[in-house]
Amino acid sequence: MTSTDLADVEYVVRTLAQTAVDNEKEFGDLDAVVGDGDLGYSLARGFEKVLADWDTFKRDDVATFLQQIALTISSRIGGTSGPLWGTAFLRASTAAKTVDTMDGAAVVSMLRAATDGIMARGNASLGDKTLLDA
Repeated sequence: MTSTDLADVEYVVRTLAQTAVDNEKEFGDLDAVVGDGDLGYSLARGFEKVLADWDTFKRDDVATFLQQIALTISSRIGGTSGPLWGTAFLRASTAAKTVDTMDGAAVVSMLRAATDGIMARGNASLGDKTLLDA
């Protein structure tokens, strides 16, 4: 892995985290249509912690960085979202260990691993109106 690969992954994770924080109300409103409406709050609190701890995460490689994100999210986001998002990042981390460069195939592999993790953890499939469909 190159430092460019890590920088690209950091950019994606930071953008995801900031988006979750910035859109707390919108995510809560969407969740309220079919759920209890706490998704926005939960995601915002978890990703605020990611942003607050940003400089403390180990950056030995992409896999290590993503594992640190997974642990932070799992410990901070409540309800079912914490385990689901934590599993997604952890599975992406595991997939990142198997690649030498962060090319399109590697990204697809990481996203598939994350999706498979969400499906396994949540016992869900596409079409079940869960995080996978969103």
